[in-house]
Amino acid sequence: MTKWKSFCQWTTDEVEETFGLIPQLEHSLLTDWLTNLPSLVEDDKARLATLQKQLIAYIHYWNEQELQIKFIGRLLNRVEFDQPRYKAFYEREIKTVYNNKELGGLVDFVVAEGRGSPKAPYFFIQEHKRELDSPNDPRGQLLIAMITAQILNNNTRPVYGAYIMGRAWYFVVLQDKEYAVSLAYDATKEEIFGIYQILQHTKQIIDRLVGR
Repeated sequence: MTKWKSFCQWTTDEVEETFGLIPQLEHSLLTDWLTNLPSLVEDDKARLATLQKQLIAYIHYWNEQELQIKFIGRLLNRVEFDQPRYKAFYEREIKTVYNNKELGGLVDFVVAEGRGSPKAPYFFIQEHKRELDSPNDPRGQLLIAMITAQILNNNTRPVYGAYIMGRAWYFVVLQDKEYAVSLAYDATKEEIFGIYQILQHTKQIIDRLVGR
């Protein structure tokens, strides 16, 4: 069986053309995801403020691995995506078959069912990149991972994702052939609290999806 190219080689235009995706300026699922947010407790605010100070001080100096470990990973660990019916996986391969060709690749972070390996993915974070020196298309790489999950899941459930470029977080929802992308959330500003709340809301959404 032949293979499609790896995730890191896809662009947004190629994913749209190959899989018939239609970008939307607005989407009800994206609006719900970003607005109906759980409240923050004081301990969360204090921890996030500490993380933010480090990000502001070192954002221009950290390489991609340092950004992942010293900021993104610590933020995600606080969300606690490891739950009885799903968990977080880092640097794992997901793959399926599309048009008699193998479609797959490595993803930076995925929340999925499965104990030893990801099955039925629900949420991705892709391309933890610095603000400078980022020649690839992080949106395209996230979208191809989300498409792969959609085919692998073989159901009509939406797939959620985010891509990060330095301080900027973009949230993406894919349902059927339509997808929508949020405006940037700047983690060096007050928006860091919104980022955390959206991640917490993501857990609530996954709980509902897993329960179906």
